Amino acid sequence: MITRAAFRSSCLIVAIGAIAGMNGCTNPNDVSFNAIKSDLTPHIMGLSERDVDIQLNMAVVGNQNLRMFWGDLGRMWLFDRPSRLSPYDIISTSGQPSQ
Repeated sequence: MITRAAFRSSCLIVAIGAIAGMNGCTNPNDVSFNAIKSDLTPHIMGLSERDVDIQLNMAVVGNQNLRMFWGDLGRMWLFDRPSRLSPYDIISTSGQPSQ
């Protein structure tokens, strides 16, 4: 009669073997026809870019969007230029040309 602990350990071994079998042990230096045919563009993620190129583009766009957000927020709260309601001339100290 198999004990419960032995049964669990044998099931664990079978499960680990099944997971390892699904992942496979592929050789990165395999240059056979089937290996090349299964992945014609191994480093290309999009139509023309590698994964690092896509990550770099996403970082640049995210940075630009965040900077534009702060500019939009300033315009929304009317902090992009001094008030024009003053009867006195206002000198622009932001460095931005007045419009």
